[in-house]
Amino acid sequence: MSEDVQIIKEIEKAVALCEKNYTRDEIFELLKTDSSIDSQNDVEKQICILKLTDIRSQQEADILTHHQTQHHGLIREACAQKINEFMQNSEFRKYFQTKEISQILLKAVNDINPNICRLIIEVLPYIEDKQYFLEGLYARLEVIFDELERLKRSNWYTKKLFNLYWGLEALCAISPECDSRLQNVVNKCLKIKEYTIREKTAMLLDSLKTDVDFIVQAKKELATDTNYYVKRYSQNWSLW
Repeated sequence: MSEDVQIIKEIEKAVALCEKNYTRDEIFELLKTDSSIDSQNDVEKQICILKLTDIRSQQEADILTHHQTQHHGLIREACAQKINEFMQNSEFRKYFQTKEISQILLKAVNDINPNICRLIIEVLPYIEDKQYFLEGLYARLEVIFDELERLKRSNWYTKKLFNLYWGLEALCAISPECDSRLQNVVNKCLKIKEYTIREKTAMLLDSLKTDVDFIVQAKKELATDTNYYVKRYSQNWSLW
């Protein structure tokens, strides 16, 4: 079978699945199947996730979020879209508040797919136990800083920079307290030369409406930055 014919058949299969009417039980029975054993139903899983219109129990939320990590990219992105939709709904977000789900969301913040990162970061303000999430996020950031130090001359360095980039986005979304943990992150970010990290650091500082000493000092350092993306945050700071 030629490659073109195979692609057409796959498209026809996807269209047929989109048009298929699934019962709720059928959707969750399919989602319970192990993709590591049989990946042939990945497209069907993606479609079933997108067909979900509500969440009615903790078990359903657990089954859905299970697909946010260690699954095919199509499934992860569909899952992120639904988590984003359900957590912004006051009726359903109560099912996404367990520590296990917070750990999954933390991993998803550093997904290789930036669309997934954005979708998950958008719902972080709806986490009830923000301190638990922050503990994990700060621990993850420390690992990233250590990895960046070790990988300065490696091709992996840029990948780790993007991990830090999204970690700072997540930190901003949570609106953390200005404590020693935040000070440690800010001070380390100020030492990184890549403008994307300076930009996200400036964004974080701009979101924290406070005159805490280390925040003011960090703002003064970034206020002289010549990069446009940093200046768009710093140009309105009143520091003197």
